Parts: sequence; C-alpha cells; structure tokens
Amino acid sequence: MKAVDGALHEIAQNARAAGAKAVLAHREAPGRWTGFTGYAGGALPALTIETGEAKALLARLATGRVTLSWKAEAQSPYVYSLALPETGEVKGGGHTYRVRDRDLGQTESTYNSMGVAADFIDLAGAYRPIGTAVQFGGIETVAAPGRRTEYHSAGDTAWEQLLSSSFPWGEFMVGEQRTYGKGQRTSATWYDGVTGPVAPRDAAGTETLAAERQGNLIGFAPAMWGDSAHAAQPGSFGDIGSLVLERDGEVVGESWYPFGVFEVPAEEGRYELTQSIEKIGPPARVWERSTAVRTTWGFSSKLDAAAYSQGLGVLFPRYAAPLDAMKTVAAANGQSIGLGVTGHAGYTPGALKSAKLSYSYDGEHWTQAQVTERGGRWSAVVDHAGASGKPVSLKAELTDAKGATVTQTVVRAYDVR
Repeated sequence: MKAVDGALHEIAQNARAAGAKAVLAHREAPGRWTGFTGYAGGALPALTIETGEAKALLARLATGRVTLSWKAEAQSPYVYSLALPETGEVKGGGHTYRVRDRDLGQTESTYNSMGVAADFIDLAGAYRPIGTAVQFGGIETVAAPGRRTEYHSAGDTAWEQLLSSSFPWGEFMVGEQRTYGKGQRTSATWYDGVTGPVAPRDAAGTETLAAERQGNLIGFAPAMWGDSAHAAQPGSFGDIGSLVLERDGEVVGESWYPFGVFEVPAEEGRYELTQSIEKIGPPARVWERSTAVRTTWGFSSKLDAAAYSQGLGVLFPRYAAPLDAMKTVAAANGQSIGLGVTGHAGYTPGALKSAKLSYSYDGEHWTQAQVTERGGRWSAVVDHAGASGKPVSLKAELTDAKGATVTQTVVRAYDVR
C-alpha cells in the first residue's frame, strides 16, 4: 500500500474494514521512514518499508500470490532511559558506552486503566543539575492495564514521567522528578484507586497549596484528577467543570471553570465550595470510571489582617476499594472500602470524626453502607452479590476533627464483574 504523506491512521482503518490483518506501507521518497498510525496506536499492525523493497515486492506480487510474515513486540516488558553526560571536552570520533542493568536504577511500574484497555501516551523528561531539560520527542505508549520494568541511568540526572489516557485532548498525569542510585530499586503505580480531585503536586511529588484566603479573596485551584501518588494537568478539550461558592447558604461566586477566585466579606462565615468535573469527547472513550465527580467542601473563614495567606480547610476523599487493574470489584457481599482524606499544603486534616458511604447502581437509588471505625481507621462494607455487569457510583460524607467537611459523589467509580 502506498502512503502519500506518511499518515497511516485512516489507511489502517480502511484496511481493517476491508478484512485485512495488517498493513505494509511504502512511499516513493527514498530512505527509511516511520508511518504515523495515531497517537495511541492504529487499527491494525503496520510496517513501513523502503522504496527499493517496495518495488521488489510489487514486482513479485505482479506474478502471483506472495506470503509475508514478520514478528514484533507490541508491548515491551521493559524500557531504558539513559543519560550519558561527559565532564570534559567531547571530540570527534566514535564513542562507545556499555550499560549494565546492575548499574542502573530499576522501577517496577504498574499501570491501571480507567475501565477500558488502552495504550496510554508515555512521555519522559530528563533534567540536569545545571538547568538543562530534555523532553523526549517521540510519541511512545504503554499498555494500561499492564506492568513494566523501567531502567534509568543513575547519578545526578533527574527523570520525570507523564502519562495521558487520550493525547492530545486528555489529562497528563505527572510523576515526580527523581534521581536514582546505582542498583536502586523502586516501584510505582499509576491511575490506582478511585480517581478524582486531589491537591496539586510539585516536582518532588509534594502536595502544594490548593485553597487559600488572601485578604477578602478566596481562591481554589486543585488538580482535577489524581491517584494515590500523582496529580494530573487537565486536558485541553476533554476535561470540563464548574465551581460555586456559597456563604451561609447564599451564592457569593460562580465560575465556568473548576477553579476560581472570589471576593468575600471580612466577617467570619461558613462556606460551601462545590466543584463539578467530568470527561467529555474523545477522552471519554477510554475513561469509563469517575466519569463525573461532584464535590462540596465545607469550612469556616474570616479575615486575618495579619496573615498574607490563610490555607482553607479542604479535604480530598480517598477510597481504598478492592479494585483490579480495570477498576472492577467482585460480585460478592461483605467487601470493605477504606475511607480517608488528604489535605494540601495549606491544610493538614484532623482525624476523621464521622464518615458515611452510600452506593448506587443507577445514580438515583442509594444504599447506605455499614461504616465502622477501629483505631482511627474508617471502613465501609458494600454488598455486590448478584450485581455483575453493573456500574457503581459512590457518595461519601466525611468530617474531620477541625470541623472541615466534604461530600463527594463519584459517578461510576467502578464496575462489578
């Protein structure tokens, strides 16, 4: 098959519709080239060949049937990210570098899906101590769900990883910038648990400020999506939301975005901040969990003329549900979901004082789960026997010892298998 501009995405789609098993493509321009089948893979396996090979193959095809076969690794079980800096002058001539696994940092990474098996975009970056940064330019993918062993050069080069479920429209989940010691072994888990809003994180992976008061202004800017260790930058056209701020039951500000700054009175008041977020458009095709999340935070605030910035009592719910890599739960009774909260740089949560959890299969009829507390740990019991194939939405109501509250509804937090 002749490819005019190197774009094989539509060609692969048409070939699959015609019953083809794979695509072998060429173009008339000389030299090697790489055909583009889409940011997250094409409809069929595709191989590109040079002009000379194509002419020879076409000549054979002109005389009759030709049988072709080739092998390829669709998803590699490992990946290497290497930095080989020189401390002195680099002169002409060949340079040979020998790399051994035992001299590298090694990370065992687990990638969870958002309910649909897909190839997530996998971007890497390298940062040198002098401030030089290199973002790897290739569009690479990693299978979700999947596992992979990742090797990084040890030393003073810091490595960063970003994942997107649906590039270029979806979110980018961002990992911390990390250096590795020789032979160091670590692990990482991506998109785990019930995904929802969290505090943003800095390059070191530390939670940053998400909600504050400066004078008579209240500002709120969380990460729309996050897991247990990462926070995401929102997608350009796939992540939408809104924000409403109420004071003592009256609306004092609204935003068409899931973040905003609002002017408020100086006197003390009880505030409720409600954020609604959801996935739309192409990203929704591979995002069938946490499809929409509505969160209401409750906190008290008043002007402190002596303080430039006052962190607000905002709690981010966390759910320790027995999810597999497809975010499904067994169709069985008596399963436990741990309940907890995290804060942000401006607020350290107090111990949980009360917790409620309800679940629903249709978003209208809710069953209240039995919640217990033991040694400061809260958990709820859900019963899903006979519910195989049904989506489950969760509704949590949590209060900490400092008086901060949060109520959150997660649409289709997981499915029952």
